[in-house]
Amino acid sequence: MKPHEKSLQRLIETARRAPESTGDLSAPYGFSTRVAALAMERPSPSASVFARMSLRAAGVACLLATATVALSYSAIASALNEDTTVAAPASQAALSAPTTQAASASTDDPVGEVLNAATT
Repeated sequence: MKPHEKSLQRLIETARRAPESTGDLSAPYGFSTRVAALAMERPSPSASVFARMSLRAAGVACLLATATVALSYSAIASALNEDTTVAAPASQAALSAPTTQAASASTDDPVGEVLNAATT
């Protein structure tokens, strides 16, 4: 048996040997009112000040990030459109012909431009 089971068995045996009480077995005055009041009581807030402030800060940060993306959506969309229009001719030029100065300029590759300028 585990130690807590042994102590439970000892408690049960002791309770069996206890004499029966013939006195008043009712609850003390006001006990039921106290129990009902404690049952209906709202739990006290357990969150610390730091936890509440950090949750508020996280909410504000999310709102600011959403506002920033919403305000700069046109710039983001135009940058994505430019990347897709530049990438398509570069991939076609790489498949059809060897690297030329015109093909490297269309890829907008600054390192490639420097290397082409250094070799000429």
